[in-house]
Amino acid sequence: MATRQRRHFAHPQHLLLRTHYSTTSSHFCDICRTNVAGMVGYRCNTCDIDIHDACADYFEETVSFFAHPWHTLTLSTIPDDDTNRWSCDLCTESCPRGSFVYRCAQCGFDAHPLCTLLPQTIRSPLHPQHDLNMAPSWGTCSACHQGLNMWHYRCGFCLYKLHVVCPSGAANAGQGDTSRSHNAGAGAAAATPGSSRATRIAKFLLRTSLNIAINAATGALATPVLDVLATALDDQE
Repeated sequence: MATRQRRHFAHPQHLLLRTHYSTTSSHFCDICRTNVAGMVGYRCNTCDIDIHDACADYFEETVSFFAHPWHTLTLSTIPDDDTNRWSCDLCTESCPRGSFVYRCAQCGFDAHPLCTLLPQTIRSPLHPQHDLNMAPSWGTCSACHQGLNMWHYRCGFCLYKLHVVCPSGAANAGQGDTSRSHNAGAGAAAATPGSSRATRIAKFLLRTSLNIAINAATGALATPVLDVLATALDDQE
């Protein structure tokens, strides 16, 4: 029988209560930023924190990640009173206050938890002849023709480059301003759960080939998280 309460390193201040969310719930998981409607998770009513059951079990306190091999990343909460603008170094989307990011405090490197599931090497239908490897550099995306942020997928043979949200073949990445600043002030807009870029990252992770690659890399430990994403995104259709 599942425990009714648990402690979790992501929110050590209070016990989290196991919760069966209604199908009309408007709450979102503070780790993966997809909805929890109709699913099971853990909630802190005092702090308004919700975490999918699968996310609570899968995501660890510290991880090693190929995009920042110099230091481990620690799952950290963005303080509600923080006046800086936090954004993911991989997809460049803003990280809302109160949500969780994997962070290297020493280097100021931040990544959404879901973005740490992005594979280092992929195949894209837009460039099927060669593998694309995630690497840091600048330039222009070959799919949406907008400026590239630091991390993207690129072909070492053809110099073909894609935003991390573009390999599925959509015509427009919706990247807009790809600049990153942690000092934009309190007026900076926070990302909305389920917004286009975050949703596209999740859908990208659910593609069959990536699903297989992720499960192979994690020993199938990520399967429950991928199942949660599939359910959450089905509800958004």
